[in-house]
This record gives sequence, structure tokens and C-alpha cells, in this order.
Amino acid sequence: MAFILAFFLAGLILIAGFLSDILFKKTNFPDILIMIFCGFLLGPLLKIIDPEDLAPITPLLASLALLIILFEGGLNLDLFKVLTEAPRAVVLAISGMIASILVTYAFTFYFLKWDLLSSILLGTIVGGTSSSIVIPMVRHANVAEKVYTTLFLESVFTDAFVVVLGITLLQILKTPTVGENMFSTAAVQITAQFSTGIVFGAIIGVSWLRVLRSIRGKPYDDIMTLTIVLLFYSIVEFLGGNGAIFSLTFGLILGNGREICRMLKIQETIEATEIMKKFEYQISFLLRTFFFVNLGLILSVYDFKPFLYGIILTGLLFIGRYGAAILSSIKNPVLSNERTLMAVMMPRGLAAAVMAQIVSTSGLENGSMYYDITIAVIIMSVILTSIGFYLVTKKRS
Repeated sequence: MAFILAFFLAGLILIAGFLSDILFKKTNFPDILIMIFCGFLLGPLLKIIDPEDLAPITPLLASLALLIILFEGGLNLDLFKVLTEAPRAVVLAISGMIASILVTYAFTFYFLKWDLLSSILLGTIVGGTSSSIVIPMVRHANVAEKVYTTLFLESVFTDAFVVVLGITLLQILKTPTVGENMFSTAAVQITAQFSTGIVFGAIIGVSWLRVLRSIRGKPYDDIMTLTIVLLFYSIVEFLGGNGAIFSLTFGLILGNGREICRMLKIQETIEATEIMKKFEYQISFLLRTFFFVNLGLILSVYDFKPFLYGIILTGLLFIGRYGAAILSSIKNPVLSNERTLMAVMMPRGLAAAVMAQIVSTSGLENGSMYYDITIAVIIMSVILTSIGFYLVTKKRS
């Protein structure tokens, strides 16, 4: 009976995700809010689903959603536009992270009386935008390609920054003697992880283009491509690289296969087909729907204090985000005209949730407080982004 109920609820959730996606495309009304509400309805409100039952699979769902969404996004990006817009995205990512750390330090110093490193760790966890939210939302917005690419890349970069820098800071807090070389250690680790992900993504991507040429038209080429993404994501992570960057790079290579083949002087060119892109989009939609429903499931209605903190901190993060949007759009008229949109695109998501879980189980002092505040910031920032996005795009319609 339990399996029947599980399948029934899964069907209802997917139907709700499908209808909310249609509503989003037609009216720009935030589909994310509908999915979060569905989770809240099934969990805290009606108690049909116990969030504790899903706790073991939540990290797996988060990681799977991240790699699939980045791969699917890479398939639909122009490689040369990515290379052109990367510097602006890096400025937006780094300035946004710094602003988040500064306002979080001010918040924790005033409200929680935390020390500097503990404040920086929380600021890092909530410092990055979520690619799993930004990419689908901006894709449907009527914005210039430059704006889309900049926000896309920024969310990818900060996903990686949050995890790498967060784990480094956690190690420093647990082993204070390491703190002397904190910034150099973090810089080396981030560079190494990014480089490993890019190199593996490029090599495996070009190699898989050759394989796709030989299995073109076979009924299993799409699922085999997804299998390669999963396999080498795991290998790259095991080797100490960044699997998210690998997924993005691999998708970029396949999505720009014809240009890559011409550059490498490969005679017969091939790239990802529209059928493959559609298949990956459907998998991405499936995982994204369950991820946001899961956010609603873990929404606490018993302790409002973390949510009060979350509201305050989200407001401060928005102020810092606006400053980062101004800085990254200097001397660029296209980006300058979209500063408001760039500012409201500040949702926190997968990376923040994963890091909050790691910290909460690390034995660190105030570990549970990190988790409660982070979840509150994730939900409040998603709501702020959804409403802000709706208001900004409504003016254009």
C-alpha cells in the first residue's frame, strides 16, 4: 500500500510541476513557489510525507539535479559567447560572494555574536546563486544573450565556490592550526578543482563526439550520453576535481560539436541533436520538480526564529547583491540596463543546502543553527527571486 501511495503522490507532484511550468511560460508567474507550496502541503501542513523518510536520499537528489541541470544548460550554450562573457561572470560571482560574506558577518556579529571564521563560513554557504534555479528562470526571460550567459556562468561558478571554499573553511575551523594559509589553500583548491573539471570535460567531450558519430541514430545514444555524464562526474569528484564544472564543460563540447570538430580539423562533424537536448531537458525537469517540492517538505512551522533570521539576512544579501550587479555591469550598456533583474536573480539552492547539511553533521559548534538559517535563506531568497522576477518581466509583457 505504501508503494501505491508513493507512486500516486509522485504522479501528482509531476502533474503539478508540469502545470506550474506551463503557467510560468505563459504568465511568468513563479513555478518554483507552486512546487514549494506543494511540498509544504504534503509535509508540514497535511503530514502526508515525513521529511525524515526522505533525508537519506536528499543529498543524492541534490547532486543529481545539479549535474543534470548543468549538463543540459551546457548543451544549449554558445561556446564562444561563454568565453566572451566569462570575465563579467567571474566579477559578478566574486563580488557577490564577497558582499555576501561582509553582510553575513555584520548580521552574525549583531544578532548571534559569532566569531569571524564562523561568520565567514555562513556567508560562504549562503553566498552563491543556485544554477538549478537561475538557469531555467532566465532561459524563459526576454533578455539579451549577454545577460543570460553572464547569469548562467555566475551561478555555475558560485555553486563550485560555495562547496570548495565552504569545505576549506570547515576544515580550518575544525583544525585551527591550518588557518595560517587559509586564503592560499582555498585558492589552490578552487583552481585545481576547476582545472580538473574543465580538462576532463573537454577530453571526454571530444572523445564522446567521436563515439556519437559511430552510434548516430541508435535508440540508446541519448541514455548512453547521460550514462557518461554520471560516470565521469563520479570519477572527477573522486580524483578531487569539480564534477559540476565537468558536467558543464562536457555539455558545452557536445552542444558546440560542429565548431569544435572544425577547430580540431575532424572531417565528419557531429553535435548533440535536438532529440538529445529534449531528452536531457525532460530529465532536468523531473529532478528540478522533486528538488523544489523537497524544499517545501523541510519548511519548518514550529520554530519561527530561524525564519526571522532568514528574512533579515536575505534582505541584507539583496543589498550586497545589488552592489555586485552594479560593479559587474560597469561600462557595459546591455548589462547596465538589466541591473534590477541581475540583482533579483539571487536564489540560494543546491550548493547551500548540501554545505549546510555537511556542517550540521560535522560536530561544529552551532552546526544546527547553520542548517536552520541556511534553509530559511534558501526559501526566502527563492521567494524574493520569484516575486522580483515576476515583477520585472511583467513590465515587459
